[in-house]
Amino acid sequence: MSRLKPKTSRRHFLRMAVSTAAAGMASTTNSHARPLGGLKITGIKTYKFSAYAGKPWLYLKIETNSEISGWGEGSGEWLVRPVEATLQNWKPLLVDRNPLQVVELTEDIQNRIPWKGGPVFGTAIAAINSALYDIAGKAWGVPVHTILGGKRRDRVRVYTGASLFESPEKAAEAAKRVVDNGYTAMKSVPLEARTRPMDERILDHCVNCLAAARQAVSSETDILLDTHGSPTPELSLEFSRRIAPHRPLFLEEPVKVGSVAALLAVSRHSPVPIATGEKLFTLGDFRPLIDQRACAFLQPDLSHAFGISHTLDIARAAEEAQMLMALHITGGPLAYAASLTADSVMNNFLIQETHGFDYFHRYADHDWNIRDGYVNVSDRPGLGIEVKESDIARLPYQPYPFRQYRHADGSWKGW
Repeated sequence: MSRLKPKTSRRHFLRMAVSTAAAGMASTTNSHARPLGGLKITGIKTYKFSAYAGKPWLYLKIETNSEISGWGEGSGEWLVRPVEATLQNWKPLLVDRNPLQVVELTEDIQNRIPWKGGPVFGTAIAAINSALYDIAGKAWGVPVHTILGGKRRDRVRVYTGASLFESPEKAAEAAKRVVDNGYTAMKSVPLEARTRPMDERILDHCVNCLAAARQAVSSETDILLDTHGSPTPELSLEFSRRIAPHRPLFLEEPVKVGSVAALLAVSRHSPVPIATGEKLFTLGDFRPLIDQRACAFLQPDLSHAFGISHTLDIARAAEEAQMLMALHITGGPLAYAASLTADSVMNNFLIQETHGFDYFHRYADHDWNIRDGYVNVSDRPGLGIEVKESDIARLPYQPYPFRQYRHADGSWKGW
């Protein structure tokens, strides 16, 4: 799955874990520290529920033979049920194991299974990896970023979504609202309304809307564009040329995933920086993009890319190629906590996606605040949040409806 040797990451984790544990246990004033002797996993619980706007989330709770438990997130629009089944199937591989062996334990689960990679396994492992780190941080009374070697930043730059492509007038209003809510960056989805592969009318419409949004906010505000991997290289190149004067931070997923040649056809000629990666899951998946520097920015979704440990492996490989990281996210506050933890310790961080922030307090207690385009990195033990377990246990679950992306002639246009 990765060209980095697994033992390297294990040694790195254990070295940091031992030094952190020693420091934590040496302090008699740390009220969060817990006795670690004989700590074992005793069981798991999964909670699937529909959050705000019907978004389907899946939470994992790993319980131990102490009062300490850890939480991770296995959310993904159409992945919730298969990921939950996978987690429950892996329960025998977790019970009676030492939860502090975070990397070793998640690697061991993967070693037991002959099939590697993919979004279902990647999401299930990510949930376990985050929950184990949460336990370790709580056990030692430190935030997970301390276990990972220490944060490089106290706050993380973030962006949120904005609807910029209904009309130029609405684009200007939407852009101003985002800034009023404390953000200095926003992302929107152009070209979705096209009715054929090369649709001149929609190209002009989207350029006009972007121009209005850009005029409505200061030059210090970034606009990011996501085409969801659906255009042809030719459409994305033409679009990038027309929008370049409005200085978008990047154009995301300008082509369908799977062809590095198609991605290079855009990135090597686009005047706008290219970002991609949410549909890639392992370092092996990202390696061709890194080796050929096929884009400017990488966007793994930590909740699908095998968790904190493996996402940081990807970030370190990208750093060697001088590529920046802009983590994708579709989940809730647990996924956000894990992502902010990774963001805080990587050297090559650019910006973090943020959705539904105003609803997070319904599902977990946290100490985040968004101000001047940044969110603070929590210094609470573990991942830094407390799940409102009794509240989420009462929430209903409805499967996410499948989407239809089709041209006027009925042919497929999406993803």
